[in-house]
Amino acid sequence: MKKIILLISFSFVMFLLGCDGFVVNTSMIDSSIESSTNDNETIENTYEKSTEIPTIEDDTELTTSFPITSKEELTSTEEETSTEEPTSTDEETFTEVQTTIEITEDQTETPTSHQETINEDEAYIQEVYLMISEYFPEQISEDTVLPMLLKEGLSIRYYLNNQRLENYKIIYEALSYSKTLDIRVIIDYQSSSQIFDFTILQLRDEDMYQESLVNEIFLDAIEEIQAAIPTYVQSDISLPKHDVVQVSYSVDHSYILNNRLIFIFHDQDKTVNMNIELTYQNQIRTHQLILTFLAMTKIHKIPEIHITTEANQSIDSKETYVYGHLTLYNFNEYNQEEILLNQVGMNIRLRGNSTLYMPKLPYKIKFDDKQSMFTDYFEKDWVLLANFSDQTLIRNALAFQLSRDLNMEFSPSFQFVDLYVNGVYQGNYLLTDQVEVTNDRINIEENTSNIDTGYLLEYDMRIYDEGLDTTKENYFLIDGIPFVIKSPDYYDQHYLPGQKEYIETYMNDLFNVLKNKEDYHHLIDESTFIDWFIVNEIFKNVDSGYSSVYYYKDQGGLLKMGPVWDFDLSSGNYGHLQEDLRGPEGFYTSRSEKNRIFYYLMEYDEFKSALKLRWNQVYEEVILNIIDEVYRLTDQINLSRYHNFQSWDIIGSYQDWFVSPELLAIQTYEGQVEFLRDFLIIRIDWLNQEINKFN
Repeated sequence: MKKIILLISFSFVMFLLGCDGFVVNTSMIDSSIESSTNDNETIENTYEKSTEIPTIEDDTELTTSFPITSKEELTSTEEETSTEEPTSTDEETFTEVQTTIEITEDQTETPTSHQETINEDEAYIQEVYLMISEYFPEQISEDTVLPMLLKEGLSIRYYLNNQRLENYKIIYEALSYSKTLDIRVIIDYQSSSQIFDFTILQLRDEDMYQESLVNEIFLDAIEEIQAAIPTYVQSDISLPKHDVVQVSYSVDHSYILNNRLIFIFHDQDKTVNMNIELTYQNQIRTHQLILTFLAMTKIHKIPEIHITTEANQSIDSKETYVYGHLTLYNFNEYNQEEILLNQVGMNIRLRGNSTLYMPKLPYKIKFDDKQSMFTDYFEKDWVLLANFSDQTLIRNALAFQLSRDLNMEFSPSFQFVDLYVNGVYQGNYLLTDQVEVTNDRINIEENTSNIDTGYLLEYDMRIYDEGLDTTKENYFLIDGIPFVIKSPDYYDQHYLPGQKEYIETYMNDLFNVLKNKEDYHHLIDESTFIDWFIVNEIFKNVDSGYSSVYYYKDQGGLLKMGPVWDFDLSSGNYGHLQEDLRGPEGFYTSRSEKNRIFYYLMEYDEFKSALKLRWNQVYEEVILNIIDEVYRLTDQINLSRYHNFQSWDIIGSYQDWFVSPELLAIQTYEGQVEFLRDFLIIRIDWLNQEINKFN
């Protein structure tokens, strides 16, 4: 099209020559057209391949007796004063103009006034602009020369950012992004001058653009890492990974374990340099963070329980309470203490079964009056679990949390505390509920002589250890399994022998139905059995078929399972089991020699289908979340666990029947935590695969 325009322009100039009003040297135009023709390319293509724009040269005085400002005039005949409309319909060959000036016979004469001369000069300037603008590039990616026209009295100047372009050249600026260039051209002719503005898109440099993308990814990764790592450190911290960039860490005065920065305890603040190496697309960036390990006095404290017995009497019996007073302290973020309970009257004794014979003793507390212990309810009876056999201290808390996340009807509350008895530090303990019938715990009917009332049972094989004839427990046997009646209380004034007969018959009916593979839904609340099973199987709890297995039934209701309890010997932490049972694979609770009820239930396809359905409902948001809870809980008790194992130096050294060889070989607290976490990861993955094989 540009070639056509030049040809028409040339024809128009010749028309002017015929009118004795316009003289022009057409050598440049002919040259440009000839060059384009020889290369068999359009002017546009010629321009794209060259940074030099052909110079339009005219050494002959260019004059006109009228301004040419319309398509119609460019197509007029050679009659000087014709005002008829053009007949050509090929509008693509015409150059657009801004105004239309009517041509008359008088306008073909030589100007006779100054004003007419100015009008002619301005029209000529516009014609020059239209001519050169045809050569303006829309975009550039290298140095580029803008077009110019040589004629006496004519001046063309280009400006970019208020700076005149020398030699009409735009110097390409390599950037990582495309940029719009605002160009100003000033055209002077004779005594007239006009300003025109246009834009050119300077294309980005692709190499720089790609490099900028890489740099941006690195910067984003560093920002994410910095945001995730605290400047002041008071516990082990999980170091962030990145979805795109490979990140590795190193640190002085500490070490990295399983992508965890291990906190080292100091009496004073300690400066630690962390070096971060980031790798992406074979490029490497390094970054350094300066961290401060807080002094032990600045690390957040967990609540403290201080118990003082009368006359500093020792607590050494499971049967006999010792009277004393309890003070409960809580601490804010600045470790400023707040007294929650102050010298409250209470009784305390030992509790537990196997844990009763371990060096660090568990306790049961009975207040004179009901108290709230970090709960929104008030009770008299509370428990302090020692967790001596669990060298992470968190297995019970993890299981209670999973029960809570599954929305089981009653999940034991829990709060880690530091315990002092008669001024002596006892260690880290888990404060939790007593498993009993109350309105805020196991909420079933009690204190009635009704036969169909509320019942709380415990599946407890320890009765054999005590002796079936010597135990004080109120129990009955089904298939050799002792079921202890926790409620109704045998010594309660409302208790009747018929109540024992009722619940024993109920449990016998259940066993008979299960043995015969009959429908069981009229006897048990299946959903509670499934949730209890999920918690115990995830932790592969050794007691799930031995003791601390609870069932409850309300007046007129179905038998339910819960609460979950006693997980210190779980998830690989059992030295008394043979090696093939200690690992994270294989169903445990439903083994024939373990929990007989679940052995029978897992023979039902409908039970396994219901288990599969529930598992998949809670897998993503509940079950997998328990993995993250491991670090959250250990970080929460960081200072407390340090003091605990300063007092009880047992990690990697204490050996007893319950200590597995795998855990005995681990010498650090962090190693114990990683063992637990890895066990749960493998265990959950195995269960997920096996349960989803069910129909």
